[in-house]
Amino acid sequence: MHAWQRTGFFGGHVALDFANTVDDEGKTRDRDALPDWPAALAWALKAEVIGPAEADALRADPHADTALGDLVAFREAAWRLLSAVAGDAGPDPLDARAVSAVIVWAHGLAALEIDSRLACWRVALNRAGPDVIRARLALTLAALLASPELARVRECGRCTGLYLDHGRGKGRRWCRMSSCGNRAKAERYRARG
Repeated sequence: MHAWQRTGFFGGHVALDFANTVDDEGKTRDRDALPDWPAALAWALKAEVIGPAEADALRADPHADTALGDLVAFREAAWRLLSAVAGDAGPDPLDARAVSAVIVWAHGLAALEIDSRLACWRVALNRAGPDVIRARLALTLAALLASPELARVRECGRCTGLYLDHGRGKGRRWCRMSSCGNRAKAERYRARG
């Protein structure tokens, strides 16, 4: 079973952390952190998209392979859309339509819950089955897309990691200083030497 590392959560928003479930060192998106259903469940549990009882219920779902394929396809369309936003480029219309379709589908499964004067859309496991992870992530992405925080989405200068930049001035250039930032500094040092 894949053990998702907590250090993988650097985006500042669960929708960005979801888009970041692919790792690379050169804009290649070549190391998938969700290669199988157990890994997807482990990530969703760590990200608090599902709870422990829901993870147990989903472990042996017969539709897991289809749900995983749909989840990964949604992740890639969401990443391309958010990467375009981060680069101040217009998103590809196909990606915008794909993301929009999943968000509309998720809203069709959701129920409005009001608790302590806060309202939110919730998708119950019994309504979505193994697609509950994708549905909940779609609703969080919809909230980010409608939020002023969207203007703070940035893409790392070395990898494809997306994050919210809350810095002043020029702001962050790297997803994490401990990985991409240190590598960039080492490369600059070697180039000067």
